[in-house]
Amino acid sequence: MPAELARRAASRLARLFRVAASRLEFSATASQGAIAPASVWTPPAMPEWVAEELKELAYIEPELLPADDSVDRFQFYSVPVDSEPGRAYRTLINAIGAASPSHIIMVPWLKAGGADRGAIYHVRAIVEANPGASVLIIATEDAESPWAEKLPSGVCFVEFGKATRGLDFNKQVVVAIRLLVQLAPQTIHVINSRVGWECIARHGLALSQASALYASLFCDDYTSRMVPVGYARDYLRTTLRWMAQVFTDNSEAPKVWARDLGIDVSRFTVLPFPYDRPIPPLSTVDAGASPSRVLWAGRLDRQKRPDVLAAIAEAMPDCQFDVWGGRVMGPADPAIARLQALPNVTMHGAFARLEDVVSTDHFAYLHTSAWEGVPTILFDVAAAGLPICAPMVGGIPDFCDREDLVERFDDVDAFRSRLELMRSSFDLRQSLRQKQWGRLADTRRWAHFVEHLASIEGYFRRASHAGRGRA
Repeated sequence: MPAELARRAASRLARLFRVAASRLEFSATASQGAIAPASVWTPPAMPEWVAEELKELAYIEPELLPADDSVDRFQFYSVPVDSEPGRAYRTLINAIGAASPSHIIMVPWLKAGGADRGAIYHVRAIVEANPGASVLIIATEDAESPWAEKLPSGVCFVEFGKATRGLDFNKQVVVAIRLLVQLAPQTIHVINSRVGWECIARHGLALSQASALYASLFCDDYTSRMVPVGYARDYLRTTLRWMAQVFTDNSEAPKVWARDLGIDVSRFTVLPFPYDRPIPPLSTVDAGASPSRVLWAGRLDRQKRPDVLAAIAEAMPDCQFDVWGGRVMGPADPAIARLQALPNVTMHGAFARLEDVVSTDHFAYLHTSAWEGVPTILFDVAAAGLPICAPMVGGIPDFCDREDLVERFDDVDAFRSRLELMRSSFDLRQSLRQKQWGRLADTRRWAHFVEHLASIEGYFRRASHAGRGRA
């Protein structure tokens, strides 16, 4: 190609692109997140001058046009405009205000549950140990958080899930990442938040430049076929390199994940949750009394096996069962209707603290569950002086002696036998009460929890290399 022809072609192409850019129209359809206009918008046809330019340029680049010189293959491109993530981000920033958080804790919600209690314990410990800390709680699911009122005063609670309602999961993660990077706290702690875990999985390197990354894991969940699933199995192997610490409340789960996932067990820090009130002296009981009722309290969800509870109640028709609590997650379990129909079961509904519903008429607290970390409600039971009847699952043996537990979570006959023995033996009940109270006093004091957290470099206050995870 002669030099002059090449120069003219280049000049023509440059002019074409400049003119096209100057005439480019922006639009957004309703599916792209914009509000649909009152009238239907029709994409413009290709201007004649552009068609003529293409025909001339086809001498230089024949593939621009087919043999019949048709320009039908070219269509107007509408630049997608989705302003919803930006609006959500603005809502969140406005809710946070001018404060610059030193600690961000990401949770799905704050409602009745052991992990939720644990999250609140972390917040309390941070505020107590470091009065200058500014704590932000981000609730990433679109759900109510009745326990947000339990947070210490001055703690900022933001309902991320409600602010990003309508965004798909990927866009929620994009908004969350922007928030975390811009706020750049010294500490980011993820507790059961899938959005939080996904942020670390996708952008752990970027986040760890300014923030120390922590996570809390308690146990696996299980499918209906009892296949283990959960955050540990979804994320640990890809995120561990960026983590400063991974906390767990029990000694059993790290062994399982080390075995199944090939993770060094030393990467986990066992952080026992405390009893969050002053531990009262063990109450005295009347040796001549004959208590005849069993107390059950917790979430009436699949994990807690209300079907096993119903089967135990059916096997002990001469014993009265006081059941406190309600459904928190997932669809209603069919066993709830079964419980409601039993003449020896009284369904009481929601409760604030277990200590408030314990009666001298109760001879045992029954705990049913298919999987667990260490249920914090057991600390409340021990403080109230009620003997515990529970299965040997998860971290329960960290608090209760194995010989005092039922071996299988679904062994109804074993539960019945254990409860009958507890009802008939004052000495057994007294021995269990004393052991449980002693374990509570020795291992679950609030001061111990704060001291343990204080020993974690960089958690309360920024360390010299707080933002660096380990490879």
